[in-house]
Amino acid sequence: MEPTPPGLELDPVPNAGDLEFAYAGRVLVVDDEPSVVDVFREYLSAQGYELSVATSGEEAIRLLPELRPDLILTDINLPGLSGLDLMRHAKSEDAELVVIVVTGHASASSAIDALRQGAYDYITKPFDLDEVHQIVERGIANRRLTTVNRRLLEELRQKNEILQHHENLLRERVRHATRQMTLLYEVGKEVSANLELAPRLGVVCGKALELSGAQAAMIFLRQDESDEFHPAAAAGIQLALDESGSSQVLVPGPLLWGVHETRSPVRRGVGEGGTPFVIPGVAHTRARTLLALPMLTAGSVMGVLALLEKPGGFTEDDQKFMMLFASQAAIAVRNSQLFEHTKSLDRLKSEFVAVVSHEIRTPLTSVKGALELLGDERYFQNSEQQGKLLNIAHANSERLLVLINDILDFSKLEASSLPMTIERQRLEPVVQQAVHNLRTLLEERRIRLETRLSEALPDLLMDSNRVTQVITNLLSNAIKFSPAGGRIEIEAEPWEGGVRVGVHDSGEGIGPEHLPKLFRKFSQIDSGSTRKAGGTGLGLVICKGIIEQHGGKIWVESTPPDGSVFHFTLPSADAAASKPDASAAPGLTVREAGD
Repeated sequence: MEPTPPGLELDPVPNAGDLEFAYAGRVLVVDDEPSVVDVFREYLSAQGYELSVATSGEEAIRLLPELRPDLILTDINLPGLSGLDLMRHAKSEDAELVVIVVTGHASASSAIDALRQGAYDYITKPFDLDEVHQIVERGIANRRLTTVNRRLLEELRQKNEILQHHENLLRERVRHATRQMTLLYEVGKEVSANLELAPRLGVVCGKALELSGAQAAMIFLRQDESDEFHPAAAAGIQLALDESGSSQVLVPGPLLWGVHETRSPVRRGVGEGGTPFVIPGVAHTRARTLLALPMLTAGSVMGVLALLEKPGGFTEDDQKFMMLFASQAAIAVRNSQLFEHTKSLDRLKSEFVAVVSHEIRTPLTSVKGALELLGDERYFQNSEQQGKLLNIAHANSERLLVLINDILDFSKLEASSLPMTIERQRLEPVVQQAVHNLRTLLEERRIRLETRLSEALPDLLMDSNRVTQVITNLLSNAIKFSPAGGRIEIEAEPWEGGVRVGVHDSGEGIGPEHLPKLFRKFSQIDSGSTRKAGGTGLGLVICKGIIEQHGGKIWVESTPPDGSVFHFTLPSADAAASKPDASAAPGLTVREAGD
């Protein structure tokens, strides 16, 4: 059963027989004959009634306001003001007052006339006292029942008014909710009209102002999976920019952190002591009223919609309605992010195909040219020229093989099926093999390589060929991006239950804006040095996959123009052995020493 709305609780309706009163009733006897008055006084008082007496109609009228009787027992034929006149006056003051008239047999017609004018009953002289008692008792009960009914009717009228008020409120709320839903639908169509992220963010902020009545709106978007937010769009307000012209990246303060942690709205008025709130990332703004709403997708906070400065402050209804809008906006913004991410992937794939085509075409052209020259009879007798051409064909074939292997390794990593054979081994011979692989390239570029390996390195559980592939790739990149005659360094030291390896180059370094892209698939830094050095951009992605499959981490540090350092870690054999069996991972085979 649904609960009764506040104010509509009804008392149970009493039965007349259940009524209890502190007294039998107040009776006013009006008669000018002392003997009649004495009889009524003695008998009715004995029945428990509160009895008062008046000897004339005029006296009775004077006593009415003070006595407030339940019943008047009056003779019709009174000196001066008649009993009927008294009745009319009394009932004009109290319509529910019970009046019983007393008359003789000769005046029966007058009694009947009194009934027509509103008398409850009549008694004829001489009268029977038991009959008088019954008539008075019925009259008092009728008076009380009439009073109860009147009170109940008044309560019912009041409840009906309250019910009507609630019904009107409910109707208005339904109309208001319908208007809001219609408005949200229309706004949703406008917000969804443009898939581009930046325009969509601008529309969301503008519509937030329109719907909420706030003077300013901002959107803070979360940076990937981190706990950092940055102002992404605003309306009615100016964002603070850093020196590069980009919006500042923010670690959540109390405001954003509260929304981020609780995934619930934050609504505030003026701060303690009347101090306005200072919003981080906003230029020249101190807000006095604020409503911050989480933008939720898949249960996580992808952003915060902040509304500032509404005259009169933000209400709970504002919060509920704008929370619906924030949820709708979050879906639209997320769709834009996915759309732009898809476009970015398409662009990266197109660039990747172009780069791979170039990387294949160049050595293939060299191999083809060398083979065509070998078919020229002028070179049949010149063994030196033949040797050079064969070396060109061999070197470029090796280059093609490396490229094809990279593509195959990448596809296997994507499918989590890159084969590895894990054995307990030392790191030193792996580093030596990687250096040996690049000895010729180091000599051609006149680059000095320094190796610093700690003597306290622990044994590792690893696939030596794959780790050699990682170190070779990192050293190859260091050679590419270091100037001729430069210096690179590889170091290894014990590190948190394992080993940390670092490869230092002496190149130009990598700008901070490019660092997050380095280990992303299909991603290459768009710089002159990168394009000049060539490559598909898969090498670091493969390195990351191999190291993570070993349970390690890989990252880069760079301070332009002082070069870069690529680090990776590997757990020691003892640390790796204490973890769940690595052979359960796809593509991994674990061998004990001596197998």
